Amino acid sequence: MLLPKFEFHEPGTIKEALELKKKWSSTARFLAGGTDLLVHLKKKIITTDHIISLQKIEALSQIRDNKDSVEIGACATMAKISGTPVIKEKFSALKSGVDNLGTHLIRNRATIGGNVTNASPAGDSLPALLIYKAVVLLESLDGKREIPIEEFFKGPGKTDMKVDEILTGFRLPTPPAHSGAHYIQLGKRKSSEINVVNVASFLEFDPKTKKILNTRIALGSVAATPIRALKAEALLKDKIAEEASFYKAGEIARTEDCKPIDDFRGSAAYRRAMVGVLTKRTLATAFELAGK
Repeated sequence: MLLPKFEFHEPGTIKEALELKKKWSSTARFLAGGTDLLVHLKKKIITTDHIISLQKIEALSQIRDNKDSVEIGACATMAKISGTPVIKEKFSALKSGVDNLGTHLIRNRATIGGNVTNASPAGDSLPALLIYKAVVLLESLDGKREIPIEEFFKGPGKTDMKVDEILTGFRLPTPPAHSGAHYIQLGKRKSSEINVVNVASFLEFDPKTKKILNTRIALGSVAATPIRALKAEALLKDKIAEEASFYKAGEIARTEDCKPIDDFRGSAAYRRAMVGVLTKRTLATAFELAGK
């Protein structure tokens, strides 16, 4: 399959990219890694007259450790994120998420901004961004805008980003002491299929009492968008961090928090069952990491 004809532009700054987008509006699309966009163009799922590449805008590929937070540029590749020391040390669930996306070749091209704006309910980086309370950073010619990532997704392939905006990156608060997080994805074949279920969990506990102070659980592939398992989270508040508590949370996530459907990758019943299993496993591993 050949790519359709379009005009290709390579601005050197965010402002230049925004000016080009304003000029052509909905007839132009931004290109980051291109692992989704180019495939969709070849298959004629989408069409466009102008491609505005963001690859030469250095600021969009940077990862900055601000001590109390980390900022990840939208064009940072999955491979770069995975290899960044602060991500390895403090954001293990995000590292697991980006490591599970596609093959090595894809991770060298795919960007976190592209993964998020694609807004697939099964996106590998999305549950981790949810549990780390990421803030989405947007910019237009009129100024900058910040949105909690929980409010960013509006449906499959739909986000709150406006036509004249660029997603410039994400800000993630640095996790507190005595906390840990983990991510697990379940697919038909490792790294080459859309996820059947994916779950990420964050847990903070009191080392003296072993009581859970804070927990966040995110579920993918079981609703129209990635979602928080709010009822399961509420159940864990002030509970002792132990296997019995994690099992109960998994049961609540399975029965009350998710809304899966049947499709060719798996039945709704199977997805529900796996939500329970993966929620328990991610919580247990998060607790283990929190104690280190």
